[in-house]
Amino acid sequence: MKKADLVTVGRIVRGEGKDGTLKIRFFPWIKKPSFREVFIEQEGECQVYKVEGYNQAANSSFLKLEGVNGLEAAEALRGREIMVNPAELPRPEEGMFYDFELLGCRVETLDGQTVGTVTGLNEAGPLNFLIVERAGRTIDIPLVEAICRRIELNEKLIVIDPPEGLLDLNEI
Repeated sequence: MKKADLVTVGRIVRGEGKDGTLKIRFFPWIKKPSFREVFIEQEGECQVYKVEGYNQAANSSFLKLEGVNGLEAAEALRGREIMVNPAELPRPEEGMFYDFELLGCRVETLDGQTVGTVTGLNEAGPLNFLIVERAGRTIDIPLVEAICRRIELNEKLIVIDPPEGLLDLNEI
């Protein structure tokens, strides 16, 4: 599988123990990992590893991967990203989305005016913002139901109803 087709879910902190177990720091949105396989990039290639076991202890996550045997093999993977096939992620609750699903979405107003394309997301306390590229500049659009009226992932489309002035906030 290509890296572009995968989703990063965490990073290997270090090897833990003589059997090759890895200490992992998962992203906060990964609540209970249940992956059957993970991908780790090595020498420009994404290598697939079957998950032999998962353990949570004292706020730390540990993975045992098939083929990673011994502390030396585990330490060789230190600092690398853990990636998964997006199909292995559990569906979020109704009305919730993974960040990667919103990237690349076209943003339009209710009347069909093109606003731009989502290039990132930004978290500011309890509020998330879509970072939308528009004519060489970026606009932060609050990711709230009152503004983002419809999100169609299969169409890669977000329809917004921006309050007056929102689309002009970054104008000089």
